[in-house]
Amino acid sequence: MTHMRLILIDFSHNNQGRRLLIIATTSLRPVLTDLGLSESFDSELRVPPIADLRALELVLKAVELFPSSEERRQAIRMLDEAGLGGGEDEVTSRLNIGIKKLLSVVEMARQEPESIAERLTGALMGLGM
Repeated sequence: MTHMRLILIDFSHNNQGRRLLIIATTSLRPVLTDLGLSESFDSELRVPPIADLRALELVLKAVELFPSSEERRQAIRMLDEAGLGGGEDEVTSRLNIGIKKLLSVVEMARQEPESIAERLTGALMGLGM
C-alpha cells in the first residue's frame, strides 16, 4: 500500500503580490497523475539515480558534508575501496541510489561530525550496494 501525504496551504490571504514556491518529491509520478495533481505543478525535473562516485562526489560537495575537499576525496576513496566505485571505468559500479535517499543518508552521516566518512560508507553499504 502506498501512503501519500498532502498538505494544503492557504496562501491567498495577505500574500502582498508574492508567489509561493512549492517543491515536491516523489518516486511515484503515476500516482500524482492518477490523482490529477500533476497539473498543479508548472515544471518537473527528473533526477536520475546517483550511479557512480563522480556523481556522488558532486552531491557531497554541493551539500557541504565535509569541511574540506581533502576529507571529501578521502571519503570517496573509502567508498571505492569498499567496492562501490567499480574500479577505473566505473561501468561495474554497485552504487545506485536516488537523490532523496542519498540526502537522507547524508543528513544521518552529518549527525556524527568526527566520523562522517565512516557513517556514510556504512549507511551506503547497509543499503545492500
